[in-house]
Amino acid sequence: MQITVLVDNNTIIDRYLLGEPGVSFLIREGGKNILFDVGYSDIFITNARKLGISLYDVDYTVISHGHIDHTWGLEPMIRMYSEAKIENIYFRKPVLIAHPQAFESKYNDNKAIGSVITEKTLGDFFEMNLKREPFWITDRLAFLGEIERTNSFENKKPIGKRVVQGIEESDFLMDDTALAYKSEEGLVIITGCS
Repeated sequence: MQITVLVDNNTIIDRYLLGEPGVSFLIREGGKNILFDVGYSDIFITNARKLGISLYDVDYTVISHGHIDHTWGLEPMIRMYSEAKIENIYFRKPVLIAHPQAFESKYNDNKAIGSVITEKTLGDFFEMNLKREPFWITDRLAFLGEIERTNSFENKKPIGKRVVQGIEESDFLMDDTALAYKSEEGLVIITGCS
């Protein structure tokens, strides 16, 4: 497995990469290209280009959870694919993997903190695979799905509100998930916010 940080809140000074308080990783594993989160903006696309990485051959886009610092980059990604289609540039239609609650409207103190792209719109540009259950993406890399909270130290307080079929509910962030990689030395957990 190879992980390339496309964006986080740090920069590599000698490469002049951009940073933001979001995250995006490109994971190469088992012959597949997996984009894990897409940050706030198009910075992950800009940094990928600076690093000589094409995002036209992404097999999977995995969203750790539905907050703005992990999902707002979906809009520029859709724009990138739309422009490629217009210009006859080949690109794969990636599978979008996330928890079913990831694209619900989310608010905190009446401020939007969730994805601005709806599940319906995403379905026009991605093969949708929204699951609560864990499953293997490759022979060694698993999507963990909904992670039960069974320990007393785990957060059991709501982080804002979510809107489900027009009804506002407390958001316990049950869509927060991760990836697990089975290496020769043991498990590697890849998370968004942790």
